[in-house]
Amino acid sequence: MDIHSNKTAIDVVDVVEYKEFRQRQKDPSVAVVDVLPPTTFKHGHLPGARNLPLAHVLELAADVLPDKHQEIILYCASFT
Repeated sequence: MDIHSNKTAIDVVDVVEYKEFRQRQKDPSVAVVDVLPPTTFKHGHLPGARNLPLAHVLELAADVLPDKHQEIILYCASFT
């Protein structure tokens, strides 16, 4: 679902390996989003990551990710 309307908006979903993720993460125009619960996020997350718990994606995404054209990388586990 588009986080800004009721229309489907996902153009491409890629599953990437760790090495590619780390390269994309270096791009400041890419939003890195941790979808784990806030308590888990507080215990550790990747530098610069935003927390958007999976259970609340549809209700909070427009506030956390206001640029609907931005590349977004979601992750749900620590890479450290």
